[in-house]
Order: sequence, then structure tokens, then C-alpha cells
Amino acid sequence: MKILMVEDDRTIASGLEYSLQQEDYETILCHNAETAKSMIEEKWHEIDLFLFDLNLPDGSGYDLCALVKSQSDKPVIFLTAFDDEVNVVMGLD
Repeated sequence: MKILMVEDDRTIASGLEYSLQQEDYETILCHNAETAKSMIEEKWHEIDLFLFDLNLPDGSGYDLCALVKSQSDKPVIFLTAFDDEVNVVMGLD
């Protein structure tokens, strides 16, 4: 399974990537929305799961999710420290 991870915090990204690779997942790591958009367009058919941070330096995980969902119904998981009701509802939408 190939996973596209988008996380701007390099420490979190590194730990998560290491853990996933230890479980035999193949990962593609991006640190910003611009690079992630390019990877989504370039490697769309190879990616099985998307992990998006909500707060990115040049965009939002919500925008990346909308891009993915506009193409198909591949699974998306949000990684975030936000736990307020507004962000939970937006993520579910």
C-alpha cells in the first residue's frame, strides 16, 4: 500500500514515516501543499491512502482533500492537533 503523507513538521513527519515503513507501507512524504498537489496529479493511480495535516504553510489539508475527492473516493485521514468542533465537522464534510 502506498501512502501520501503531507506534514510540515519535519519531526512528526519523520517519526510517522519511519513507523509506517516498519509496517511495510510505502510512503511519499511532502512538507507543503504545493508539492502535495504535484504528487497527487503525478502519482494519482499509485496512491492508496492520503494522510493530510490540516495546517500547512501554503495551504490546507481540507483543500488537498477536496482535490482528492474531486477525482475519486480514495480514503483520506487528517492528522491534526486541532480538536475543536468546527474542525471536526469540516473534516467530516
